Amino acid sequence: PIDGLGDVPVLTNENVLALRAAPEHLVILGGSYIGLELGQIFRRLGSAVSIVETGDAIAAREDTDISARLSDMLRAEGVSLHTQSSVVDVCATPNGASSGALTFTVQHGITNVRHALRASHLLVATGRVPNTDQLGLDTVGVHVDARGFVPVNGRLETSVPGIWALGDVNKRGAFTHTSYQDHEIVLANHLSGARTADGRIPTYAMFTDPPLGRVGLSEREARELKKQGRRFLSASHEMQSVSRAKEEGETIGVIRVLVDADTERFVGASLLGIGADEIVQTIGAMIAADAPYQVLRDALPVHPTVTEFFPTILGKLQPLE
Repeated sequence: PIDGLGDVPVLTNENVLALRAAPEHLVILGGSYIGLELGQIFRRLGSAVSIVETGDAIAAREDTDISARLSDMLRAEGVSLHTQSSVVDVCATPNGASSGALTFTVQHGITNVRHALRASHLLVATGRVPNTDQLGLDTVGVHVDARGFVPVNGRLETSVPGIWALGDVNKRGAFTHTSYQDHEIVLANHLSGARTADGRIPTYAMFTDPPLGRVGLSEREARELKKQGRRFLSASHEMQSVSRAKEEGETIGVIRVLVDADTERFVGASLLGIGADEIVQTIGAMIAADAPYQVLRDALPVHPTVTEFFPTILGKLQPLE
C-alpha cells in the first residue's frame, strides 16, 4: 500500500503509450522488465527518469552480474536507479510547481532514510494479478488458487471438463509467446492431437537496447541444483570480444551458456548484448531438439555474426564453480 496512490494520476504500460508528449520527469515504480524497457525509452525521448525498486537490484530474476551490467548501462544513459527503496506516499504538488506535479516520499530500506522526489508523471510497473474474479468462474466450478490463477494440466484443461485456460491466467508463463503457444496446444488437442505445455522451457527477452535474452536456467539456479548433486559446465564470452558487436559499436554485454555435465545437453543461456533476443533462440532450439552441445560446437557458422562465436564459447566450457 502507498498512501495517496489512489488520488493521483497513474500510468500503466498500456496508457503510458497514449502520451502525446514526453514527461518532464517520469518516476517508475518497479525495476523489472517493463519498468526498465519503458524507462530507457523515455530517457532517450528526453525525459528525466527515476526507477524505484524495493529489491536489492533491478532485474532481480537475473544473475547478479547481469543485473549489475544492466544498472551500469542505464545509469550511463542518465536513468536514476533507487534500489532497496520504496515509495511511502505520493501527493499532488500544490499549484503544479515547475519541479513537477507529484511529490513522493522515498524510503531507503536499509537506513530508513527518507527523501522527497518530485516528478511530473508516475508509471506503476510492479506486476499484475489475474482478473479472474470478474469471470464468475465459481458459478461453473472452475478451481482458482489463492492468487487468482487457474490451475491447468499439460493439455491446459481446468478442473472442469470442456473448459480450458490459456495465457497469463494459467500461470504457465505471462508472455505473448507463451499465450500464443497455448492456443496452438489447445487447438491441437481439440483436433485429437497430443501436445502439452509440460516441460516447456522458460524463454523470454527484455527489450532494452541492447536486449537481454534468457532460456532455461540461470547460473544462480544451477548453483542451487548443484547442491542437490547436479553437475554443470559453464562458459562466458564478453560482447566486447565479438567482432560483429565491435563493428556495430554495441560492445555492452556477455554471452553465457550452461550445459549439464552428465547428459551434455544445454540447460540454459543468458545473453545481454546486440541481437541477444534472437540469438538465445539458438540455444532454445538445441534444448527442444535434445541435441548434445557438440552439435552446435561443431556446426559451421556464418561470419560476421554474433552466433558464430558459439563454437569458441563452447570450447571454453568448465565445471560450474
